[in-house]
Amino acid sequence: MPPSSSTPIIKPPSPRQQSWGTIISLVIIILMIIVGALYAWGKRVAEERALIEQLESQQF
Repeated sequence: MPPSSSTPIIKPPSPRQQSWGTIISLVIIILMIIVGALYAWGKRVAEERALIEQLESQQF
């Protein structure tokens, strides 16, 4: 059945568009991993500081 005139013809993305999509996706994933790692590291540092302050206050 031939396509009707109201049906848009969708072309597949060109290889250049596909490569940019892949690069952008990888950059977003890497940034999310970095942000998550920094968040976890900051949380750990805050917990260690709280523990050190608690130990120091118990010594006096």
